[in-house]
Amino acid sequence: MISNILEAPLTPVTDLDDAEEAVRPVARSMVRLLGVTVRAQFPDAAYLVLQRSTEDEEVYLVAVRNAEGMDLWDFPTDTPACYRPFPSPVPPELAELWGDLDPQRPDSIESLAQRIDAVLGIDVVPKSALHPGEEKMERTPLGIPLLDAEVPEWPITWPRFVATVERLRAEGRALARLIADTLNRQFDGAAAYLVLEESDSRDFMGMQSIRDGDGGTLFEFGDDDANLPSLPDDSPLAAAWGHMDPAHPWTPSRAIQQLYRLGFTFDWTPDHLPSDDAPSEEQCLLLSPAARPSWWGLIDEESETLLRPYSAPCPHS
Repeated sequence: MISNILEAPLTPVTDLDDAEEAVRPVARSMVRLLGVTVRAQFPDAAYLVLQRSTEDEEVYLVAVRNAEGMDLWDFPTDTPACYRPFPSPVPPELAELWGDLDPQRPDSIESLAQRIDAVLGIDVVPKSALHPGEEKMERTPLGIPLLDAEVPEWPITWPRFVATVERLRAEGRALARLIADTLNRQFDGAAAYLVLEESDSRDFMGMQSIRDGDGGTLFEFGDDDANLPSLPDDSPLAAAWGHMDPAHPWTPSRAIQQLYRLGFTFDWTPDHLPSDDAPSEEQCLLLSPAARPSWWGLIDEESETLLRPYSAPCPHS
């Protein structure tokens, strides 16, 4: 079985709230570390400009820009692997905060920016710093403000940030496992796919339906009066949801939206499921070993963010 979270223990849904609460202050400290580091190279820098890719939704470096919109340093957007190093090494007291990463290398800056984006999100560049035509682009460039010129006094190290993010991801994987086990129990082991629907604005992940292994419909969301099957009162699954009722569709919906907002990603339903009304190429959470992803290899491509509680065995393994 291919899974990155099969061994994740059942934990209360509030554990993810606690992990998110812990990671946000550290992420904000990382914004300041990034600002201090870049401004050590470019004292007039105001924004680290990035572009969100339409292929993988990740952010990539575009330029270091001043407040008036002048690029002080640009990055090749077609060949990110060919980033040239920044002009000179950063001060030793800054380099120490980066752990094993070299802050003179733009790929280190980009890696931190991507992690910040996953936790906090990144706003668009202010109009005053946009180049002509950028505001009309399909995706307006994003900008991390680089406002701090002094090294913070408190310990904001890259290793601490990585460790905090890893805790958040572990809790997210545990929550996904809780969703899967709950829905599977509610439908007596028949639930295989929780079919999802992302809004066109890419700011909300809704739930369409619950499907069995053949793609047949077990439950459709949208009827405000329809509840999911109840769990026994003494069920550890029910206890793990705390004060929230897992029979109410709002409960898994809130959990999915929270995972989506934190940057977690999902599988896609496969083609050619037996049922006549089976979904095809819709985002989904795999709920049991009867479920197969559209592409097993996605777990290798997005191992840090992909939520795959269960999966049928890969036919080539």
